[in-house]
Amino acid sequence: MAVRSIAALAALSTMACGIKGIDERTVMTETEPTTVTAKKLHEIMRGYVKTALLRTAIELNIFDGIGDRTVDADGLARALGVDARGLRITLDSLAAIGLLRTVDGKYALPVDGDKFLLSSSPTFFGPSLKLGASDWEWDAQKRLTEAVRKGGAVMDSHALTPEFDYWEDFAENTTWFNNGAAELMAEQLLPWAKDRDSVDVLDVACSHGYYGVNLAKAEPKARVWGVDWPNVLPITAKNYERNGISDRFEGIPGDMFSVPLGGPYDVVMITNVLHHFSADTSTNLLRRLFDVLKPGGRIAVTGHTFVEGERPEDKPLPYLFSQIMLVMTDEGETHSTKTYERMFTDAGFVNPQIFTAEKAMHTVFTADKA
Repeated sequence: MAVRSIAALAALSTMACGIKGIDERTVMTETEPTTVTAKKLHEIMRGYVKTALLRTAIELNIFDGIGDRTVDADGLARALGVDARGLRITLDSLAAIGLLRTVDGKYALPVDGDKFLLSSSPTFFGPSLKLGASDWEWDAQKRLTEAVRKGGAVMDSHALTPEFDYWEDFAENTTWFNNGAAELMAEQLLPWAKDRDSVDVLDVACSHGYYGVNLAKAEPKARVWGVDWPNVLPITAKNYERNGISDRFEGIPGDMFSVPLGGPYDVVMITNVLHHFSADTSTNLLRRLFDVLKPGGRIAVTGHTFVEGERPEDKPLPYLFSQIMLVMTDEGETHSTKTYERMFTDAGFVNPQIFTAEKAMHTVFTADKA
């Protein structure tokens, strides 16, 4: 795990550009022009085919049908109840993109395919498709041109629509793949929390609830109040029950900007939320949360981020995520580490810190109320 102040992280990035020797070679590489080729454009243009193949293979249980065996297309088609020719074409295509391998005209899972492609595996990737390749998101991306012209979402229902049903899918289908940051946040908070008399937690936009669950399972004093839409909270409660700690969770249904929040709390969590809003709106929300935090309390935030001065070519994910926010929200985008620091400071918090780990797709930030 890497931990440092937000300001120090930005300084390290700036310093790296002035160091000679090995880092100079890195800088030279970063200034080389990007080459556009017909092959690259074709791969981008046809990228949706790969997504459709993965979705179809999961929906038809193709990987489960193969399992640890080597199978022929006709036999698998009979077992799955699908057209033999259609399946053969699909199996060949899956092999072409590396999701199957061919053995003497038959088909088998590739190396580590059993870890990620079989529904019996604890690291099965299937549920994540309902988050990252949902029908709603496909439809929204079809209208990206309109969203660029407008500067925000054009769909009738989107991420900020009250009780948007996508958030039910998000809560239901979040898996190990999304939970590394929840583990990282708990690991960071536990040493701080263990000597406190109480660990009352407000989990804002709690969704699946795993950020609070991870902390509560490891810290017996922790009690969690979760804020989310009424259609989402039953899923949250089910996950607390599944983990044997339902007696330490209470839901607060409503809009996080207006619903009474109760408190005061020792910890406030706000996870994968602030990128849905502008920096100004996010700061206003942070001020609201500051008011329900006890003196000496701590806020913990997760989200995608980038260091100002980094190039999108070198760290694509946060910039591509902003594109998703463009079609899903009115003003949302990925915020830089410097913007997070400014938002914390403007809301009254002190000592902002940043935490990263290989297992976490998102970055964890913390700050304190003096």
